[in-house]
Amino acid sequence: MERDPLRLAWKTSPIIHILAMALLASAGALLALEFDLVRALVNEIMQPAPADVARHLLRIGISTPAGFHPESLILFEGFVLDAGTFRDVAIGMVIAIPVLIGLVLSAVSWLVSIVGTGVLKRLRRTVLGAVLGASPGTREEAAEATLLVGETLARESNVFGAALISTLKLWGVIGVSVAFTVVSGWRLGLCLAMMLVIGAVLCAHRLNLRLQAARARQREGTAVSENFASVIERLPAVHAHATAPYETRCVSQALASGHAPVEDEERRLAFADAATSIVLLLAPLTVLGVGAWSSANNLTPGTLVACVLAASLAAFGVREVVQWQRVLDRARLLLSDIAHDLAALQTRDRRVAKEKLPKDGDLVARNVSAYDPASGGRISGVNLELPFPSHVALVGNGDSGSHMLAALIGGQLSPSTGHLTYGGIDLVAADSLSRAQRIAFAGETVLLPGTLRDNLIYGSEAADDLDQRLADAIAITRLDRVTHARGLASTFNPEREPKLAASIVESRRAVQAALIAEGLDRFVDPFDATRYNRHATIGENLLFGKPVGDTFREDRLASHPFIRAILEATDLTKPLARMGLSIATSMIEIFAEIPDGHPLFARFSFFSAADRAYFEDLVARRNEKRRATSASDRERLIGLSLRYNESRHRLGLLDEGMQGRILVARADFTRMLPASLQPSIEFYEANRICTAANVQDNLLFGRIASDQAGADDSVQAVIRRVLTERGLDAGVARIGLNSALDAGGGDLTLTEVAAIDLVRCLIREPDILVVARALDGLPGPAADKLVADLRRSLAGRGLIVVTPEISEPMDAPPFDAIIRFIRGEPSLESRIRRLESEPA
Repeated sequence: MERDPLRLAWKTSPIIHILAMALLASAGALLALEFDLVRALVNEIMQPAPADVARHLLRIGISTPAGFHPESLILFEGFVLDAGTFRDVAIGMVIAIPVLIGLVLSAVSWLVSIVGTGVLKRLRRTVLGAVLGASPGTREEAAEATLLVGETLARESNVFGAALISTLKLWGVIGVSVAFTVVSGWRLGLCLAMMLVIGAVLCAHRLNLRLQAARARQREGTAVSENFASVIERLPAVHAHATAPYETRCVSQALASGHAPVEDEERRLAFADAATSIVLLLAPLTVLGVGAWSSANNLTPGTLVACVLAASLAAFGVREVVQWQRVLDRARLLLSDIAHDLAALQTRDRRVAKEKLPKDGDLVARNVSAYDPASGGRISGVNLELPFPSHVALVGNGDSGSHMLAALIGGQLSPSTGHLTYGGIDLVAADSLSRAQRIAFAGETVLLPGTLRDNLIYGSEAADDLDQRLADAIAITRLDRVTHARGLASTFNPEREPKLAASIVESRRAVQAALIAEGLDRFVDPFDATRYNRHATIGENLLFGKPVGDTFREDRLASHPFIRAILEATDLTKPLARMGLSIATSMIEIFAEIPDGHPLFARFSFFSAADRAYFEDLVARRNEKRRATSASDRERLIGLSLRYNESRHRLGLLDEGMQGRILVARADFTRMLPASLQPSIEFYEANRICTAANVQDNLLFGRIASDQAGADDSVQAVIRRVLTERGLDAGVARIGLNSALDAGGGDLTLTEVAAIDLVRCLIREPDILVVARALDGLPGPAADKLVADLRRSLAGRGLIVVTPEISEPMDAPPFDAIIRFIRGEPSLESRIRRLESEPA
């Protein structure tokens, strides 16, 4: 990796740099032209020629020593103008040229940003390639290699983009200024060059002194912190023995001695600052003095003023060059650190993955030892020989070594010693793409932000028959139940799928008819504008629809002015506030012994852990009647009431009279809803789909009774049968696949998360599938069914299954080999041929 920012910038975008150089050259020519115009204009003002004498605009000549040439050497005669035109044109050009230079430099700045973006992408691609190509054993080194490519590298991206261009720009200003001065008078140029060299040395020395002063201040700060910390530790003794004066004396002496180096550094820095400022200020003044001293050599006032202007710009450029060099040194150090981290990663991972694995072959372990830093597990001295394709069971608990051997075969761990080969090729030295295709490993599942489908097809996006492979893999792993359930719980856009929307509305009647025919209609409370739905919350009953957007969102419902007006008009404000107080009191009593972070509190409590103290205080104030409930308190209490569901929460707070008043409020809400708020809610209608509601609510047009045992399973079975009969399973499954997935796995069980990784592997149709975690947590019959389905789908291909125990149904037909791990030592039971097994 390139460590020099100048070479890195050039190699990243040479064409852009050439274009930038051309722009800088044009800016330099304009700067030289500006100097010449200043010279000519000042000469015209200070020493005007007779009106009838023609003026030469942009005349270029070189002043040489008298011994070599008695007069100036004219390179270009310029343009001949009369006196009036000359002055007007010169003034206009003097004003216009800085504007043109600014436009050119703005274009250069745009090119700098392009180069910076390119360098940033190049560095990140380099680090990403190194990290992705690293072996599993270099995970810590890979993490260290990525530390500097985030915010640190982003902050320096402008430096990398400007590394070469800004260097050329600054040196170009100095070069043009010195060159113009030399051309105008060689004595002036020699004098300016000497002063600039001295100024550059002093600027560099001043920057070094500033760094030393900063380090001294940092050391002083550390010492002060240590002194005060020691005083804090001795406070009990200070109070006991009244030694405050002694401590004050000691700390003051320590602070004074610690500050002395800072004063020395700052004193030296002050002298360096003064010397640097003097030299840089003297540069143009020295040119002026030398020019005045040699005025007899045909040095005009305009030439002298132009040279002084050029010297001032050159002095400014010297200071900027020195500071810019310091910035480049910092960027160079950052590149060195990144290169060092990558070198450490490559040193640890010396074996380059190049060889492709064959389709079939023997899996051979020779004296293999490995250590897993994540679990602390270790296996050693493993010797095995397994011909593939075959089906192998690794039997043992999580700490016995079965999972470690699976991880070694699957490429998640690298052997510490020994060799693990497949078809005669070392698995560590195998091509990563070939290895993933030949040997798929289903282990610890890493979920991605995105949809369920994005997670399932991760690694197989380019497969030709991807949809069919995905459907088969989902069926094998029994994730079809998950996709179906997620589809029912999700929404979809009817405008994009009008046929599906119409079919769901039609299926609504079929589902209702099937429930009635099977006597299951008692499990569903239908949506009816004239009835209170016992299995919906008070807020849902009040709206009788689904909110669209945030206006009528559940947590904002109690504070909405229109809702408050409806509740006040129907005399529900006080009853709901009293109900909310009862709910808060009950929640405080129920969860009194349960901490805030407990899953039960997060799932069943009406308020969050952050609001717990507020409601405890509110209930205490009400019980002690310390002060009346404020408007804010009533709003919060009403918010609790609106989330109340009698059939689910069963606190006995909702009677028929209250239900009737809520129905009256519902009618008022529907009738008086302003036109401006109508887009914020979609009401339930029997003959059309509610786009804001999920698929299940649209199919049932009601809610499942949550207080009756078996209601959910019975109703779900009817829904699935009706959807299958009407050919809608695929549509619902598609909705489920396109539903957003929590990257933390919060909306999935552990077995479902493990099944996702198993689907990823099955889609690739590997030659060997290593199943390390998919059986964890599965009940016996479910594990037997999954293994049977896997073995059937992988007939003629390799399968390695990690299982705590092997049952008779799982071993039918018999596995080709069973490797049992007892306290980390493998014992092989072969059903193919005699295979070597030497325990550690």
